[in-house]
Amino acid sequence: MNNLLSLSHQIRGFAKNLAAELPDAFSLDTGNQIEVGTDVTPVLRNGQTVLNLNFAIPDQFSARTGTSATIFVKRGDDFVRISTSVKKENGDRAVGTLLDRSHAGYRGLLAGESYNGYAQLFGKQYMTQYDPILDLQGNVIAVLYVGINVSERFTLGISAKVSLAAFGVLGAMFALYLWALGAALTGLASNPTALRAEAMLQAVAQLQARYAGYALLAVLAAVGLLYLLLQKMMAQPLREAMSAAQQLASGDLTTQVHVGRRDEIGYLMQAINGVGVGLAGVVGNVRKGTDQINIASSEIAIGNQDLSARTESQAGALGQTAASMGKFTTTVRRNAESARQASQLVSSASDHAVKGGEVVGQVVLTMGSIKESSRKIVDIIGVIDGIAFQTNILALNASVEAARAGEQGRGFAVVATEVRNLAQRSAAAAKEIKALIADSVEKVDNGSRLVDQAGNTMQEIVASVRNVTGIMSEIAVASTGQSHDIEEVNRAIGAMDEMTQQTAALVEQAAAAAESLHDQAEQLSKNVSIFKLAQDGTRTAGLGQMARQSR
Repeated sequence: MNNLLSLSHQIRGFAKNLAAELPDAFSLDTGNQIEVGTDVTPVLRNGQTVLNLNFAIPDQFSARTGTSATIFVKRGDDFVRISTSVKKENGDRAVGTLLDRSHAGYRGLLAGESYNGYAQLFGKQYMTQYDPILDLQGNVIAVLYVGINVSERFTLGISAKVSLAAFGVLGAMFALYLWALGAALTGLASNPTALRAEAMLQAVAQLQARYAGYALLAVLAAVGLLYLLLQKMMAQPLREAMSAAQQLASGDLTTQVHVGRRDEIGYLMQAINGVGVGLAGVVGNVRKGTDQINIASSEIAIGNQDLSARTESQAGALGQTAASMGKFTTTVRRNAESARQASQLVSSASDHAVKGGEVVGQVVLTMGSIKESSRKIVDIIGVIDGIAFQTNILALNASVEAARAGEQGRGFAVVATEVRNLAQRSAAAAKEIKALIADSVEKVDNGSRLVDQAGNTMQEIVASVRNVTGIMSEIAVASTGQSHDIEEVNRAIGAMDEMTQQTAALVEQAAAAAESLHDQAEQLSKNVSIFKLAQDGTRTAGLGQMARQSR
């Protein structure tokens, strides 16, 4: 733990040193772009110095401090490495790569917070420090990174450590044995009389009895020392690893174990850290996915509810339309039948009009004959009037001659007078007849003109009736076709009504499925929420922003 605190303190100091080497104000030029690897990034400047693809700064810093350094630029919601001393597994410089969104510090960096802790980068474990860079408006535009590679520190394996510990214990026991043997030999050498065999055996027995307790104490001390060494080398790290595993099992994915050794336990701790980082990434991605699914399913559910309501309304409207079209079809069918009957009536009227025109034509001819006969009668009456005038002249002459004859011509004078009177009456009657005939001729002329006009009018009526007959025939044909078309439309609307009802049922099923998906997403979100991530401090704000964007 002390070593972990020491590394954390060291990395903060290195991060301050890197920031001190970039003393000027940072600025982000989004109007200009520089291609970094396969990505196009905005230009990041420190003062007037362009930092994109400027490897001198991280390389010199790494050479001087033994750490790795990276400069990220913010592009959208990603951080792109535009200058770095970190190498990928294949040895290439890791420029143009992105900071993984599942990284424990990603959310905090977006919110302008630093991150200090372990991170797995390109197969190696680092103690890292990420510091956000803000512009004058307080917006995050870049990130400075410093890391210490803790996976390359040299440490003996467990077998070697146990062997060294056992060798140390055996060495201590051998040294104790040599010390006891030396003491015994010194005692024998100081007593020459003890050189006899019996005396020597007795002395050895005394030495064995004297130093047996010392040997037992030495063995116990060696075992205790070996136990303490094994506790320090194995039990304590294993307890730390077990504690970290228990915290991971309880859902705390922020747990990190300090790895200061490269033996089997170190690899185990590094694997536990990797499991934590990997689980944090998976859980972070699952949380993000469940959040998006939750929002999307909510939107889908709302949309399906609205679509269901619209579909039901449309189904009702189509039902009303189908009923109206049924009535309209009946009306059009009646209109078509009425148009057919009207066409027949107009055709019959046309026939009668043609016959009436023929009758009027015959009347015109008859009136012409009457007019011609009236003229002939007028001529005859004119002849009669001339005869009466001549008769009157002759009677007058006869009267004059009878007066000259005297008494002999008196009888002839009476006859002449009667003839003259008769001629005058005939002339008067002829004048009256002529006047009547003239009046009749004039009326016949007027009648003839009227009949001519009537004939022309009848011809126009006949032509109009024929046109009306044609139009009514076309109307009847069109009405019949319209009736068939409307019946087709009515059948189509009926099919649309049925399909709309089926669509409404499917929409209701989709709404139920979306609601079920929403419930399952919420349940999954609750299940995943038991895991604790490093970015949980900014999770609530992020969810609020996502919800606002979805609205």
